[in-house]
Amino acid sequence: MNPLEQIRRELESLNYQVMNHPILKAAEEGKLNRNVINSFVINQWYIVNHDLRSLAIGLSRSNTIEELEIFKSLLDGDYNALMELIKLMRELRIEIRDPLTYNISPQAVSYTHYLSWLANYAKPSEFLFAGIVNLPVWGYVVTKFGEYLRKNYGIKELGFFEIFKGPYTELENKIVKLVENIPIERLRTISFTIQYYEKAFWDSIYSQ
Repeated sequence: MNPLEQIRRELESLNYQVMNHPILKAAEEGKLNRNVINSFVINQWYIVNHDLRSLAIGLSRSNTIEELEIFKSLLDGDYNALMELIKLMRELRIEIRDPLTYNISPQAVSYTHYLSWLANYAKPSEFLFAGIVNLPVWGYVVTKFGEYLRKNYGIKELGFFEIFKGPYTELENKIVKLVENIPIERLRTISFTIQYYEKAFWDSIYSQ
């Protein structure tokens, strides 16, 4: 069993809570307040803007061509996501301005702050490992969320939600090879932390 498979087993309970978050049921039933949707968008505006910069740092610290290529791919993906988010903000009439001028939720954006820590202080391969632990879970929830927004709220500019759909198998296989010599204790701590912050994002948005 590779470290990703092992850690995913250990994370089953936490990931289940994220993938079955009550915000999805509320969105599916059309019961979400518009303030919750706007909060999601504003906090993602803050998060993706800063994730991009963290990925750029990760790219700059890459030690191998394999790491460089993966970071470039992720950077391109997040840039495209940001462009799609701008379209959604325009549809919702949310002003596109400096993310720091918005009333963001510290709990919701703790994820991106941890990503910046990984970018600066973890090994590039550990940073990437956190990504493959998180991306399939985030991708599942945000894709479902986007489907329900289309169905029940008449929102049209939903490209942001579709970008993260996956699958991530090829990416996972590449990154697992990069962490072969890293102690699983380090990978476990990184993985549990990033998923804790993922849940914190949805908890905070739903509580709006």
